[in-house]
Amino acid sequence: MPDRSGLELERGERLHYRGDLRRDGEEVAVTADRLLVRREDELVSVPYENVSEVNHEQFDWFLGILSASLVAFGVYGMTQNPLVGAFFALAGLWSLHRSYRHRDLVRVHAHNQPKPLEIYPESVDRLYAALEPAIEAVRAERAEE
Repeated sequence: MPDRSGLELERGERLHYRGDLRRDGEEVAVTADRLLVRREDELVSVPYENVSEVNHEQFDWFLGILSASLVAFGVYGMTQNPLVGAFFALAGLWSLHRSYRHRDLVRVHAHNQPKPLEIYPESVDRLYAALEPAIEAVRAERAEE
Protein backbone atom coordinates (compact mmCIF):
# COMPACT_ATOMS: atom_id res chain seq x y z
CA MET A 1 0.00 0.00 0.00
CA PRO A 2 1.46 3.39 -0.97
CA ASP A 3 2.24 5.95 1.70
CA ARG A 4 -0.61 8.43 2.22
CA SER A 5 1.30 11.20 4.02
CA GLY A 6 1.44 14.70 2.54
CA LEU A 7 -1.40 14.23 0.04
CA GLU A 8 -4.34 15.63 2.03
CA LEU A 9 -6.54 12.64 1.22
CA GLU A 10 -10.12 12.60 2.35
CA ARG A 11 -11.27 10.01 4.86
CA GLY A 12 -11.91 6.68 3.11
CA GLU A 13 -10.27 7.74 -0.17
CA ARG A 14 -8.31 4.82 -1.67
CA LEU A 15 -4.82 5.46 -2.97
CA HIS A 16 -4.06 3.27 -6.01
CA TYR A 17 -0.65 4.61 -7.04
CA ARG A 18 1.97 7.04 -5.79
CA GLY A 19 5.10 7.78 -7.75
CA ASP A 20 7.82 10.35 -8.19
CA LEU A 21 8.13 12.87 -10.97
CA ARG A 22 11.48 13.54 -12.58
CA ARG A 23 11.85 16.86 -10.79
CA ASP A 24 13.12 16.56 -7.22
CA GLY A 25 10.45 16.48 -4.56
CA GLU A 26 7.47 16.29 -6.91
CA GLU A 27 5.01 13.41 -6.80
CA VAL A 28 1.93 12.11 -8.58
CA ALA A 29 -0.81 10.07 -6.95
CA VAL A 30 -3.82 8.24 -8.37
CA THR A 31 -6.80 7.76 -6.07
CA ALA A 32 -10.21 6.29 -6.75
CA ASP A 33 -11.70 9.74 -7.46
CA ARG A 34 -8.93 12.10 -8.55
CA LEU A 35 -5.38 12.65 -9.77
CA LEU A 36 -3.09 14.49 -7.36
CA VAL A 37 0.17 16.23 -8.27
CA ARG A 38 2.25 17.47 -5.36
CA ARG A 39 4.76 20.12 -6.33
CA GLU A 40 7.10 22.12 -4.12
CA ASP A 41 4.56 24.81 -3.26
CA GLU A 42 1.16 23.41 -4.23
CA LEU A 43 -1.06 20.36 -4.44
CA VAL A 44 -3.05 20.11 -7.69
CA SER A 45 -6.17 17.96 -7.63
CA VAL A 46 -7.98 16.93 -10.83
CA PRO A 47 -11.25 15.00 -10.33
CA TYR A 48 -11.81 12.34 -12.98
CA GLU A 49 -15.22 13.83 -13.84
CA ASN A 50 -13.35 16.83 -15.29
CA VAL A 51 -10.77 14.84 -17.26
CA SER A 52 -11.47 14.91 -20.99
CA GLU A 53 -8.27 13.39 -22.33
CA VAL A 54 -4.90 11.98 -21.24
CA ASN A 55 -2.00 12.08 -23.72
CA HIS A 56 1.47 10.55 -23.56
CA GLU A 57 4.26 11.98 -25.71
CA GLN A 58 7.27 9.66 -25.65
CA PHE A 59 9.83 11.67 -27.61
CA ASP A 60 9.55 14.34 -30.29
CA TRP A 61 11.45 12.52 -33.03
CA PHE A 62 10.98 15.32 -35.57
CA LEU A 63 12.64 17.83 -33.26
CA GLY A 64 15.34 15.29 -32.34
CA ILE A 65 16.25 14.63 -35.98
CA LEU A 66 16.10 18.33 -36.77
CA SER A 67 18.44 19.05 -33.83
CA ALA A 68 20.88 16.33 -34.90
CA SER A 69 20.88 17.81 -38.41
CA LEU A 70 21.63 21.22 -36.94
CA VAL A 71 24.61 19.74 -35.07
CA ALA A 72 25.87 18.07 -38.26
CA PHE A 73 25.44 21.33 -40.21
CA GLY A 74 27.33 23.19 -37.48
CA VAL A 75 30.19 20.69 -37.49
CA TYR A 76 30.43 20.95 -41.28
CA GLY A 77 30.17 24.74 -41.07
CA MET A 78 33.17 24.88 -38.74
CA THR A 79 35.39 24.12 -41.73
CA GLN A 80 34.22 27.33 -43.43
CA ASN A 81 33.54 29.66 -40.51
CA PRO A 82 34.41 28.27 -37.06
CA LEU A 83 32.39 30.82 -35.08
CA VAL A 84 29.14 30.40 -37.01
CA GLY A 85 29.60 26.63 -37.22
CA ALA A 86 30.18 26.40 -33.46
CA PHE A 87 27.03 28.47 -32.86
CA PHE A 88 24.90 26.08 -34.96
CA ALA A 89 26.46 23.00 -33.33
CA LEU A 90 25.83 24.37 -29.83
CA ALA A 91 22.27 25.36 -30.71
CA GLY A 92 21.64 21.84 -32.01
CA LEU A 93 23.15 20.25 -28.89
CA TRP A 94 21.00 22.49 -26.66
CA SER A 95 17.90 21.50 -28.65
CA LEU A 96 18.78 17.78 -28.36
CA HIS A 97 19.25 18.15 -24.61
CA ARG A 98 15.93 19.98 -24.25
CA SER A 99 14.11 17.36 -26.33
CA TYR A 100 15.54 14.57 -24.19
CA ARG A 101 14.50 16.32 -20.96
CA HIS A 102 10.92 16.65 -22.26
CA ARG A 103 10.50 12.95 -23.09
CA ASP A 104 7.63 10.92 -21.58
CA LEU A 105 5.35 13.91 -21.11
CA VAL A 106 1.86 13.09 -19.81
CA ARG A 107 -0.76 15.77 -20.46
CA VAL A 108 -4.04 15.67 -18.59
CA HIS A 109 -6.71 17.81 -20.24
CA ALA A 110 -9.46 18.88 -17.83
CA HIS A 111 -12.65 20.84 -18.39
CA ASN A 112 -12.10 23.08 -15.36
CA GLN A 113 -8.52 24.13 -16.19
CA PRO A 114 -7.54 26.47 -19.05
CA LYS A 115 -4.25 24.67 -19.68
CA PRO A 116 -3.54 20.95 -19.52
CA LEU A 117 -1.66 19.59 -16.53
CA GLU A 118 1.79 18.49 -17.71
CA ILE A 119 3.75 15.94 -15.70
CA TYR A 120 6.93 13.96 -16.30
CA PRO A 121 6.58 10.72 -14.30
CA GLU A 122 9.52 8.41 -13.70
CA SER A 123 7.39 5.38 -14.63
CA VAL A 124 4.76 6.16 -17.27
CA ASP A 125 3.62 2.54 -17.54
CA ARG A 126 2.85 2.22 -13.83
CA LEU A 127 1.03 5.56 -13.85
CA TYR A 128 -1.12 4.53 -16.81
CA ALA A 129 -1.79 1.10 -15.27
CA ALA A 130 -3.41 2.84 -12.29
CA LEU A 131 -4.88 5.89 -14.03
CA GLU A 132 -6.79 4.28 -16.91
CA PRO A 133 -8.91 1.89 -14.79
CA ALA A 134 -9.67 4.65 -12.28
CA ILE A 135 -10.89 7.03 -14.99
CA GLU A 136 -12.92 4.28 -16.69
CA ALA A 137 -14.55 3.31 -13.38
CA VAL A 138 -15.65 6.89 -12.72
CA ARG A 139 -16.94 7.27 -16.30
CA ALA A 140 -18.88 3.99 -16.06
CA GLU A 141 -20.36 5.06 -12.72
CA ARG A 142 -21.37 8.41 -14.18
CA ALA A 143 -22.94 6.72 -17.25
CA GLU A 144 -25.12 4.54 -15.00
CA GLU A 145 -26.60 7.60 -13.28
